[in-house]
Amino acid sequence: MKLTIISGSQRPDSRSQCIAHYLEKLSHEHGFTDIRILSLYNIELPLHDGYTTNISAETHPWQPISRDLIKSDAFIFITPEWHGMVTPALKNFLLHCSLKELGHKPALLSSVSSGINGVYPLCELRMTGFKNNHVCFLPDHLIFRQSDNLISNDLICSDELFENRANYTLKLLKSYSSALKLVRENMGEESKKYQYGM
Repeated sequence: MKLTIISGSQRPDSRSQCIAHYLEKLSHEHGFTDIRILSLYNIELPLHDGYTTNISAETHPWQPISRDLIKSDAFIFITPEWHGMVTPALKNFLLHCSLKELGHKPALLSSVSSGINGVYPLCELRMTGFKNNHVCFLPDHLIFRQSDNLISNDLICSDELFENRANYTLKLLKSYSSALKLVRENMGEESKKYQYGM
């Protein structure tokens, strides 16, 4: 089962990148056999322009990303909290996504905060991040508060209770991955008639 972890930070060597590797390590224990980390800081994806540019053109930088996402069974979106918001890179990424990449597939939302916050970007994603791509956000999420102290650079969690919760949430993601395969099979081509949310 393939899992794609999207690290939404636009900075190299970010805490989001560290968290992505931490969740990658835990995900192996829950039956994800093929895990890829997609770091948006080194992806040269042009700003979405409302489809005045043909992103389906084979030469568009989105196409190799799209092909890889189509093969994924589940996703984890990780974003730092910048001024209470999701990063521009992650929003731009989601604007490029459609039903064929994310449709009826589960996604775990995770935010990263150096302080005690981290909830606002999750609310933003839950409100607008799914509309035309039909991704299914889990009801649970993870907030890596005071992340510098929570997860070490060696990917060790300092809080046993938090790690237990992270493992539970990844088990939940795996269960949704299996269940939503049936949804995609049942809906099939009919989903393409209703690609845009109301």
